[in-house]
Amino acid sequence: MDINVSVRAIEKLVDYTASGIGSTASFFFSRMVARHDAEAKAITAEGEAEVQRILTEGRATSIQIIAAAQVEARSELISPQAALQGEVTIGEIIEQRVQFQEEKRQANIGSVVAQAAHELGDREVQDHEVDHDWTARFFNDVQDVSSEEMQQLWAKVLAGEVERPGSTSVKTLGILKNLDKSTASLFREFSSICVSFGPDGVNLEDARVPFLGGYSEGNALRDYGFGFGKLNVLNEHGLIVSEYNSWLDYNACITAWPSERKEGMLVIPFNFQGRYWLLEPTNKRRLEQEFRLNGVALTESGRELSKVVEVSPDEVFAHELEQFFSTRQLLMVQVDTGLPRIS
Repeated sequence: MDINVSVRAIEKLVDYTASGIGSTASFFFSRMVARHDAEAKAITAEGEAEVQRILTEGRATSIQIIAAAQVEARSELISPQAALQGEVTIGEIIEQRVQFQEEKRQANIGSVVAQAAHELGDREVQDHEVDHDWTARFFNDVQDVSSEEMQQLWAKVLAGEVERPGSTSVKTLGILKNLDKSTASLFREFSSICVSFGPDGVNLEDARVPFLGGYSEGNALRDYGFGFGKLNVLNEHGLIVSEYNSWLDYNACITAWPSERKEGMLVIPFNFQGRYWLLEPTNKRRLEQEFRLNGVALTESGRELSKVVEVSPDEVFAHELEQFFSTRQLLMVQVDTGLPRIS
């Protein structure tokens, strides 16, 4: 297969769905995705609100299916006439339960696939072979996710995998499966004040919430809403490293003093609040000088999930981060991308 061949992301999404739930069952979802896609294109001029309406109607239909199944099952189970005539058997109860459960699961999958389609939009991806083990695990887990908030997170993971195969590991899917809404919300807040960087601007080598001059022994993140209790919750779910006072050298994010810049010297921007930054020295410093950034670091799975959660603005932490770097004679300068650049 020519790795340079591009296909529409939404078509590759259908391949993932077929791999995960079977080609016969996926036919329904492929038609649903195509319908959402066509309707969204037809109303582009009407704006994002109308696109959201289409997806909302799709979710409403799924909810109606579940509600109808519940009513039918309830009427059968509690009908006095049926009970008197002995028509309700254990086998029938089990059959009704299985039917309801399967309809609910189909609705959950449909909602996640539709949201992933919306996330991908008109983008194209390189054609690639679908990882069937990954899709089997994903759809087996997501079928029991009914929360709208959690479905949104699962949809972003699916869309991310379609765009960048291998971006979310099977191990991370297991961690995501065990997240409840409150822990997912806590992780989103924590990720919102993380700084991170990677050599290619996509894969993260590190992501952490820096102490801004404090130390874990002093519960340094308590003032930002993350005391030991909340950190322990994130640690128990495999999202942060258990050593709360780890560090990494962020010297690669610092540009050289003008008089010491060398031809071809590369620096790597870091990400904070969805934007990319470099650190510009305000005083002369040695090129090889180490710059340790202490803090609470994300695990590998935490780094994978941090790329798909919605970042919430935190102006207080952003200001104090800027002040922290300033005390180290470093100025935060925003740049356009996270790709390495010549200093």
